[in-house]
Amino acid sequence: MDREAFIVAELQQGRITQETLELVSFARGYAGGRLPAVLLTGRNIGEQAAELSEKTGCAIYQIQGDHLEVYSLEAYCAAIAEVVSERPSALVILPHSSMGSDLAPRLAVKMEAACITAVETVQGKTFIRSVCSGRYTAEIVPIAQSVVITVLPGACPPHTPESCPPGPITKVQATPRPGRTRILGIKEPLHRDSAVKEAEVIVSAGRGVGKKENLSLIRELAAFFPHSAVGASRPLCDMGWLEYGRMWESTGQTVTPKLYIACGISGAIQHVAGIRGAQLVVAINTDPEAAIFRISHFCIVEDLTTFIPVLLEELKKG
Repeated sequence: MDREAFIVAELQQGRITQETLELVSFARGYAGGRLPAVLLTGRNIGEQAAELSEKTGCAIYQIQGDHLEVYSLEAYCAAIAEVVSERPSALVILPHSSMGSDLAPRLAVKMEAACITAVETVQGKTFIRSVCSGRYTAEIVPIAQSVVITVLPGACPPHTPESCPPGPITKVQATPRPGRTRILGIKEPLHRDSAVKEAEVIVSAGRGVGKKENLSLIRELAAFFPHSAVGASRPLCDMGWLEYGRMWESTGQTVTPKLYIACGISGAIQHVAGIRGAQLVVAINTDPEAAIFRISHFCIVEDLTTFIPVLLEELKKG
């Protein structure tokens, strides 16, 4: 079944995200090289629509309205559905970010479409994603006419500009509808500009650290390297052991260190997706079947409380 591909563009602080350009590459892979249409939603977004048109050559639907100035699940879902619901069959592709994870299920219900999240790649018309914390791979062939998916950040390289004419821009005035929620404002996280994003070396801790006191080993190992930072898996942040600014799981963000050391991290797909740009990955885990080993360059099957002190001793000798 041939489906018309649409990607939902995402803006952060008025700028087009890298994940949006990655979705263009993904959609072209699905459609055999054909360009998708881009759905850009917001208020006063003419400049961003023109930029997307020039960078991608895609047809742009500039969906605008005063009620779309900030992201709202109800408003964005209704506005996007106005455009795509007119198609007999559509593939709507969103980034697996906070917005995409929130919007995709509701949009799928609105469209009576299948919904597949955290997609990593596509082969023909089969969507592939990891399940059970990365231990298994699921191959999914939707049978519904329309499909809504989210794609993991870093799954595809960003689309690079080609020598093609700018795509046409169609302005769509969204109709405000009464909703059950009201957006009061946007509060930026305190650690938005965390050193983790710029670090050349990241030493990350997961559940395998065992107890909070063992984080001193993680900090000591990180301190040995210049331009380093301590990272964390989401469970540790949820327990309050480390700040949320040190994680990227389920946020749509990625990190690109020269060296990434995973300590006691199982390798959940949301975590792994964020480190796809790391040049060298070293993993320390007691479980030889840990999913993190599948993407690691060096795998150490050992308790981190045993291995890290030995490693530190050898590093200090050098």
